Order: sequence, then C-alpha cells, then structure tokens
Amino acid sequence: MKITRVRVHKLSAGLRDRFGWSLNWTDRRTATLVEVSTDCGLTGWGEGAFGGERLVRDPELVIGRSPFEVEAIFDDLRPPAEGQHDRGAPGSAGLDVALWDLVGKALNKPVCSLLGRIHTTRITPYCTCMYRKDWPDLTQGLAEEARQWVAKGFRILKMKIGYGPETDVGAVAAVRRAIGDGVGLAVDANCAYDAATALVLGRRLEEFNLLWWEEPVWGHDLAGYDRLRRLLSIPLAGGETCSADAVIRDYVAPRRLHIVQPDLDTVGLTGGRRVAHMCALNGVRLVPHNWGTHVRTAGELHWMSCFPRIDGWPQMFEFDQTENPLRQAVIRQNIEMDPADGCIPVPAGPGLGIDVVPEVVEEFRTELVTIP
Repeated sequence: MKITRVRVHKLSAGLRDRFGWSLNWTDRRTATLVEVSTDCGLTGWGEGAFGGERLVRDPELVIGRSPFEVEAIFDDLRPPAEGQHDRGAPGSAGLDVALWDLVGKALNKPVCSLLGRIHTTRITPYCTCMYRKDWPDLTQGLAEEARQWVAKGFRILKMKIGYGPETDVGAVAAVRRAIGDGVGLAVDANCAYDAATALVLGRRLEEFNLLWWEEPVWGHDLAGYDRLRRLLSIPLAGGETCSADAVIRDYVAPRRLHIVQPDLDTVGLTGGRRVAHMCALNGVRLVPHNWGTHVRTAGELHWMSCFPRIDGWPQMFEFDQTENPLRQAVIRQNIEMDPADGCIPVPAGPGLGIDVVPEVVEEFRTELVTIP
C-alpha cells in the first residue's frame, strides 16, 4: 500500500453569536482537515497541520511511501526547533493522524489498539464553555450558563477568566455558587497576566476549590510558572500551542506543570504518544486541549484511552461546547457524552472509527491544497 495523494481542506463557518475570551472575540470557526489517499483505495483523515510548504516543495517525503512509515514520516516533516521556545511549531499533525487512521483501516483495528495498552474505552470529558458574550451582565450570564451545562449532565466545567482580577473573582464566585461544590470547576486565563498579577489573583481564587488554572501567564514565561507553582495551591495547566518536543522539554521533564494540555492539532498521534509516555514516567497529568471538529475529537478519544490514570484522575480531555457548525457536521457518527456516567465511548470501528462526510467538507471548504 502506497500513498498516492494528500488533499488539505481548509474549512470555515460563521456563527450566530460572537463570543470572546481574554485576548479576542470571534464570529467564525475554522478547521483544517487532511485527507490521504492510497493505491489500494483506502483513505485516512486527520485534523491539523499537514507539513506545509516543505511537503508542497518535496512531496516525495510522503507520496509513494507506505502509511506504515507513519512515525518516520512524522520525524522527516518535523521542523527543527527554533531557539528554546518553539511554541506552535507547524509540523504535520493532521497528516500524522490521517496516516494512523489509514494504518488502523488497513489492519481492521481501532487506532487505540495500535498506540499501546488500552486502559479504558470510556473517556471523561470536561465541558469547555462560559466564554464572554454580549450579555448585559457578564457575571450573571456566566452563572446562568453554568447551571445549564450542569443540567445537561456535565460534571466538570471550565470557564474563561482574564478580564481583570476583580471581574475574575466575582465571576468565579458566582459560578461556584451556581453549580455548588459537587461539580468540578477549572479556569483558563489564556495568558492574560504577568506572574506578579497572577500570583495576587491566584491567592484570591484558591478558596473556590479549582481543579486547575490554565495558562495564567505566557507559555514562554517558565520562571513565572515556577514561581506560581511554588506559591499557589491551585494546580497549573498549559501547553496547548506547543510542539511535542516543547511540551516534554519545558513542562513534563522538569515537572513544571501539574497538567499538560497539548492539542492533537499540533502534536499529532505520534507526538502525542511520546508526550503520554513521558507524562506517565514523570507523574504529570495529561488532559488534552481540543478545539476543532469531531475528527480531532475521535483522535483524542483514542489517544486518551491508552493513557494510565495518574493520582486517581480519570482519563480526561476537553469537550468544547461553544457554537461550532463544523464540529458534528463533518462526520456521520454522533460523539456525545453519556449522561449515565458522564463519559464518552471511544469510537470502536477501524482506524479512528468515524466516517467523514465529503459533501459537508466541500460545503464549508474555503481552500483546497492537493499534493502532488
């Protein structure tokens, strides 16, 4: 079996209502899907980077090779580290996931059975929600939305902060009152603060029994993270924009963060497996970031099924619930939380266990790149 073609589908869809976080607002959702074809008729799908200009310039790095060379292809396309902090290094994550999907289909096995030992087939989602919207009162709006997600059965919620210390404390207090002490709550500042401000704010947030504080400072402020870890009781999380190498080097190996959150969109399944092994060895929790379609969600479910529990934590990942017309539409299967136990089953079919809907991909496509 040889790879004959790579097609990169860049998708975009408008939103009914805009929403925002500490750094920006958005009225659109986008995604990049990678489709890999072979000479035997099998097709694999992934979401994320595809190798970029290097693959366009040197298609022989992929075209004509076997999908079973997936890890070698990942390394051949991996860009060199740029200095100490290669945040968001491009790479070939989406292509990598598509190749794992192909290998699973060729062997008639689910991807999780290829990645390592399967520890569970039911993954705990945490609900990403509570962005800022055009509400008359931010605090009241966040509290009411939090109640709605709990009513739908979610047991762990993550809300956005980063709007200023006073606003943040008021918003977190209101949400905690709204959901009670029995629901897990995490916060995400999207790098809104410097370390000094984060320290003062963090001490005020400690009373709300938070599961973690995501990205209180910029990812490259390693000294800031060290200071916060030493002086705060709230577990720290981050790493969503980092390459696999950077996550391992800067966060996992020195045990700088309690929780690392790489995204399949950036690290791929090959890089994700390497991160998972290092997390298990170093006792660092792995809770992947997930901000895309259910092509990515399926990959993250397979990834997390092979990760062991650490400190009693369940295998967990981000389940984005903000408006996204692309998320469910691009695949035929429904990926939903089971309210009976609050978990999502890992897709059981060959490869990622999903079927992409080509006509939907074409409907939302704004750009198509074909290699060769």
